[in-house]
Amino acid sequence: MTHPITLSSAPKNSPEEQFLLSILRLASAWNARLSLHSSYLSPIRSRYRRFDELRRIPILRVAEALGLSLAKTGSGTYAMREDRKITSLTLFENTNTWHRFSGKEQGGVFRGSTIDLVMHCRDCSLRQALDFLSSRFV
Repeated sequence: MTHPITLSSAPKNSPEEQFLLSILRLASAWNARLSLHSSYLSPIRSRYRRFDELRRIPILRVAEALGLSLAKTGSGTYAMREDRKITSLTLFENTNTWHRFSGKEQGGVFRGSTIDLVMHCRDCSLRQALDFLSSRFV
């Protein structure tokens, strides 16, 4: 589903940009495709034009880049290990998503895409997660 968004020209870190970043994060959590329609959004759009591409990076490769230790727990399912114990953080290779069933919840993020996984594990912002993935995979 595509929803057009129209915003006025906005300086960096303005309320309008923060709103757009929230929309991008929701689209990621819902695994939705987001299409932006506004000539004023070109600077923001160019910064995040690879947003969908970053969500499609194989989640196991992202986990490896994050230095996560994983144990295979099923067909296409992996759990994170900490100190030889399996945690509640589970990666789903088939859907390229993850979920933390209990325990650590960083900034309300406990499941989602590869971008959300970076935000969760590194305790960082959306922008920092996009930079992390872009610098390693794109």
